[in-house]
Amino acid sequence: MSAPFVPTPREVVMEILRLAAVSSEDIVVDPGAGDCRIVIEAARQFGATGIAIEKLPHLIKHCIEHVQKHKLQDKVLIVWGDLFNFNYSIATVVTLYLGPELNEKLRPKLERELRPGTRIVSHDFEVPGWRPIKIIKVRSWKKEHTLYLYIAGQSF
Repeated sequence: MSAPFVPTPREVVMEILRLAAVSSEDIVVDPGAGDCRIVIEAARQFGATGIAIEKLPHLIKHCIEHVQKHKLQDKVLIVWGDLFNFNYSIATVVTLYLGPELNEKLRPKLERELRPGTRIVSHDFEVPGWRPIKIIKVRSWKKEHTLYLYIAGQSF
């Protein structure tokens, strides 16, 4: 089971990071990172450390090129592998754009591994069984996006 790669518009990326209140103290983990734009912007704009988890080689190559282009090798780690094999306990922020089935499948692992206070922002898809702390709408081009903010220890 995997989610298709759909690039997140820049203005939505920025709202995701603002909604999560990302700072230079954070470790932002993006499972199914695609082209790594969320972790790259977390590092560039907010000084955070980013960890991108991706399994598709052509997207990994794209990520490496962009990390090098922006000279973020010391701020962004790219993990080539399955998002279910990663230990999320290091995260202070997790971003999701996986779809309802993957969100539901990943939920028990996140519940076990995330520390209280970890912020999770899901783009367009709720995490079944969790209570969002905040929901916002973001307009991009001709599409409206919904962002759900969850906080470990409060939302689940």
